[in-house]
Amino acid sequence: FDVELDGRPIGDHTFSFTSDSDGSLNVAIDIDLEVKFGLFTVFAYTHRNRTTWRGGHLAAMDSETDDNGEQHWVRVRANNNTLTVSSDQGEGIDVPATMLPTTYWMASTTRQTKLINSQTGELLDVAVHEVGRESVDGPGRKIPATHYRMDGDLEIDLWYNDSGVLVGLAFVARGAQITYRLRERLGEIPVSMAGNMTARN
Repeated sequence: FDVELDGRPIGDHTFSFTSDSDGSLNVAIDIDLEVKFGLFTVFAYTHRNRTTWRGGHLAAMDSETDDNGEQHWVRVRANNNTLTVSSDQGEGIDVPATMLPTTYWMASTTRQTKLINSQTGELLDVAVHEVGRESVDGPGRKIPATHYRMDGDLEIDLWYNDSGVLVGLAFVARGAQITYRLRERLGEIPVSMAGNMTARN
């Protein structure tokens, strides 16, 4: 995705999907944002997130974040019927194995009432409702999608295509509008896997 701040580009947010021979899905998320005022950088953000999914559930997550100089890390591991969440904020919180992190790439996110903050490890209370059918800008075409609005500890608008893949995202941060615009055409492997994740969660 290209990321825009009040209509001007500030960086990108990339998802990369690979699968293992045992059927596990690996998702790499890389976010690089930079806001400049003239020649000066006034805000910079980087996020590196690596997750592994097995049987439709999160098996592991490791993330590191530099939020304008403030460092964070999160580690999640599956243990029987729970996930153990550790972070720079605290150690060893157990949560249900069905809980999802705030990576948003699968449409099953819209059925959650709690999420793991992938930047800080905090547990977030959310409520999601469907806004309706819309079309979002894609690479060279409009993409039919369903629009959802998330409220609570997070206030975000999400758009998913008919295969359950994230194709748009928007939120307000520090009084400015952040918008994600899909840059590259969706490949067949991510679409198929996202559909399976949606069905199982």
